[in-house]
Amino acid sequence: MPRKPIHEQPMTAAQRKKAQYQRDKRATIEAIGAEEDAPDRALLALMREVGKGAHHENSARRAWAAFGRRYGWVV
Repeated sequence: MPRKPIHEQPMTAAQRKKAQYQRDKRATIEAIGAEEDAPDRALLALMREVGKGAHHENSARRAWAAFGRRYGWVV
């Protein structure tokens, strides 16, 4: 038996892309200060922001360290 749709009409491709972008952005913001538990995608987004300022540098450094510990190439 099929499920009932959540919305009356299915989302367009643009709406799905926007929703995914918003989820990724929210996860990135939530990852600041909680790098140990953050998803890989959020850590990579933090590392991409290097060079945008001192705050971003510190977040990227912590993300790099958490990513390295997670995969065993940083002790």
